[in-house]
Amino acid sequence: MTNLTEFKRWENGISRMHFPKWEELPSLGLYVDQVAAVINEYLTSLGMEPLTKSMINNYVKKKTIQAPIKKKYAVNQIVDLLLIGFFKNTFTINDIRQGILQITAKDYPKQAYDRFVEVLNARLRNEPIPANPNFTPSNEQLMVLGIDAVLAGLKARYLLETMADSNKTEED
Repeated sequence: MTNLTEFKRWENGISRMHFPKWEELPSLGLYVDQVAAVINEYLTSLGMEPLTKSMINNYVKKKTIQAPIKKKYAVNQIVDLLLIGFFKNTFTINDIRQGILQITAKDYPKQAYDRFVEVLNARLRNEPIPANPNFTPSNEQLMVLGIDAVLAGLKARYLLETMADSNKTEED
């Protein structure tokens, strides 16, 4: 199998990936290990680094995300962690927080996150982004560029790894 064929097979696999909308996330409070499991289900299916319980606890200590109430995390904290996990290999934590604050300044967190999911899922499937005239154009552009940057990095890393593995096989 050629490098490009293997890459296309992987790309086809991630095109079937579906990031959850707000309403699809657990609405009951979850403990940190449950939160990590939910988040990592989505991140690792894209080939991204999982978030550990220690990382999540550090995000709370550094006030990157809100602290859990009675050790239980709500949907808004799960959403923040999904976004951090998705963007963290491409952007700094401060840039991610600033982007979240920028986008939610004019659009409610639920609507902003659901729009992020619509854009991401469309990009994963290489489909046109569904129109949404109610979403601020500059926020939309920021979101699209951020998602494209992350996906381009993921794709380039995967292709590079495939090529490196192929070179190792040829050397053996």
